[in-house]
Amino acid sequence: MAKPIFETIHSCRACGYDCLVDILDLGRQPLANSLVKHQNDPPQKFPLSTAFCPRCSLFQLKETIPKEILFDHYVWVTGTAKGTLEYAGLFAQRVIQRAKLKKGNLVLEIASNDGTVLKQFIAQEMDVLGIEPAKNITDIALKQGVRTEATYWDVDVAKGVINRYGHPEVVIARNVIPHVSELHNVIEGIALALSDNGTGVIEFHSGEVIADMLHYDSIYHEHLCYFTVHSLTQLLERYGLYSWGADVSPISGGSIVLYFSKAKITPEPEYLALLQREKESGVNNCETWERFGREAKVHREKTLSILKELSNKKMVGFGASARSATFMNFCGIDHKYLQAVIDNNPIKQGYMTPAGDVPIVSIEPGMALKPEIIFILAWNFKDEIIEQCKKHGFKGEYILPFPHYPHIIHGE
Repeated sequence: MAKPIFETIHSCRACGYDCLVDILDLGRQPLANSLVKHQNDPPQKFPLSTAFCPRCSLFQLKETIPKEILFDHYVWVTGTAKGTLEYAGLFAQRVIQRAKLKKGNLVLEIASNDGTVLKQFIAQEMDVLGIEPAKNITDIALKQGVRTEATYWDVDVAKGVINRYGHPEVVIARNVIPHVSELHNVIEGIALALSDNGTGVIEFHSGEVIADMLHYDSIYHEHLCYFTVHSLTQLLERYGLYSWGADVSPISGGSIVLYFSKAKITPEPEYLALLQREKESGVNNCETWERFGREAKVHREKTLSILKELSNKKMVGFGASARSATFMNFCGIDHKYLQAVIDNNPIKQGYMTPAGDVPIVSIEPGMALKPEIIFILAWNFKDEIIEQCKKHGFKGEYILPFPHYPHIIHGE
């Protein structure tokens, strides 16, 4: 019998506790970025289910797909989203200030993508190094003058970096730690590489926001862990890394930037306030996530109800993101509802959604279909998408699926 591509965990990814509580089963789904060329060539589907660890409060995916399948060739490019580009500058300013960086200091970013963030540090005359597993994305970064190595971060890579460049003053991991299957190897590598007086920076989609605003669309095979400040702080402490600061980020509809170091620094008020807010919200309790699982199913029913009510109107989606793939497949949103999905990423255009039946197009052919309704699938870029649609003459209505329950926004 052939070995299955995926593995199912039976103990917590962070603390090893073996009494996980099942939360939400999203059914068998294709990989979120497995875009296809033809309807008759559907992608393979895999189970997509979640569990909660009562010991360390980590909400997590039960299935693990090999990282080589998910990330060796990648289709998300940081620099294609206007909001992400604007945020990169603010993020870099905050890191430079918090870490008290000087010209010539080494800034290392894990999963640096096309170098959008590192370019901000280059502009301030810092030395930079990106570690990016997808060679196609690494090539983009190199062409833009960002020193980048095509490899997966781990302890061995950390040792190589130290030998060649020394210990970085800053190690950044934006929206990547939740994606790694070798979680402990990656964190240990950060602890090894970071200079004794250096600053570590991890950005992650806030578990509190996911639970409170019902972001079940953020659950996909790439995204293995859904951290809170509390659960990530516990994991870091296993490797002698101590959290002390935090910022709120607009990325993914609500993220946290956590600052930490090898030295125990007096926690900042913002960090303590986030811990207190999590305690009050109950996000680190199993009951909160069990309610989340129930409400996700109600959300699906309400979404399909709205779509059926509007079935006589011409509808086009906007944003063929990984999270939209989970949402569309869980709800069964296909060509019966959408004539096309607009996406600004040229790598995705010309393909079809992971369900295999809705074409992905640029904005011009999408608007040429004369849609009456735009379904904003990449809802976390709502303002940017509405602005683009208006520039192309769209005056109809929009459906916004999240946060909370789906609702209609009226255009001009």
